[in-house]
Amino acid sequence: MKASKLVFSALALVLFSCTGQQSDQQAQNDGQSSKCVAPMPAGLNPDSLTDGDVPAAFTADDFDWMGGNLTMTVSNADIYDAVDITTLHEGDTVVYDGKPIVVKSVKENNDCIDVNGGLDEGSASFKAHEGGTYRAITFNYHSIYTELGKVQVALADNFAIVDCGINPDDPSDTIKTNQKLYIENLKDDRREFSPLNTIVSVEKGQITKITRRWIP
Repeated sequence: MKASKLVFSALALVLFSCTGQQSDQQAQNDGQSSKCVAPMPAGLNPDSLTDGDVPAAFTADDFDWMGGNLTMTVSNADIYDAVDITTLHEGDTVVYDGKPIVVKSVKENNDCIDVNGGLDEGSASFKAHEGGTYRAITFNYHSIYTELGKVQVALADNFAIVDCGINPDDPSDTIKTNQKLYIENLKDDRREFSPLNTIVSVEKGQITKITRRWIP
């Protein structure tokens, strides 16, 4: 399946969740208007990835050194319009981590907004983000990501790897030569890259940099 079909399927599921939950809630709210809030569109089509920085998941085995490419799963952080999040009220529905949640309570917690008690109560939390938006978060304030699709992207001849150390205070390593040797020598617990900590930079359809940061 092409990545664009996966994106369409994900959007369709979100829309179905919204419309289905909203109709059920409207029947229970005695005429009080309610809304369904979903993440903003990604604005990214993995099938036509030419320029940009994208969160991605892959392993050391996904590098094709003979073919000069990397197969990776591109994701997008779940970002919401700030107005939609700050005006949530009882009876609304919010799509969080791909699932609809009917709002029973909303509480501001510093720069976060907790729905139904937030993460501590097994529900949803949102943190203020740049540009008049909020992002869905999990524990340690990590963003929640939606997979957009798997793609194969060419590696630039001089692509760089900026890799974090094992410990939080370790300096990052920057690898501009012998990238194949570096990747192949990674220890087992370091061979997986996640959208939580990895950004792939693409320019003119080629990967120019892979950056992995330390996370708890």
